Amino acid sequence: MKRIIVTKDVTMEDIAKRIQYFTDRANEIHVLISKDKAQAKREYIKLYEEQDSEYNELTLVKNKQIVNSLGALRAYRGYFGHLHFIKNTYDNLSWNLGEFSQAQSWFNVFGKDIED
Repeated sequence: MKRIIVTKDVTMEDIAKRIQYFTDRANEIHVLISKDKAQAKREYIKLYEEQDSEYNELTLVKNKQIVNSLGALRAYRGYFGHLHFIKNTYDNLSWNLGEFSQAQSWFNVFGKDIED
């Protein structure tokens, strides 16, 4: 799925789909742990870097005004603020992957109600 581009045309539906992508991908990787833990860790690193890149885009000074003025983008920034990863080890892989579902839960309860 394509990343969210910071523009005034981003909708809450766009954000919800992207968050669902992160959760679905994390769940797929979680299943992989029992089959190939090393591959699961490599896939987690890719997913982590993907979300980190999008969060960084939302927090760039050049995007501050549009993110602050559009509820969907503020909600997306809030989603990332609810991802709390711990040290990337094999023992912490399940925890870190579970963070995507935890942050999605915040979004589903509170984030979707953020208005422009």
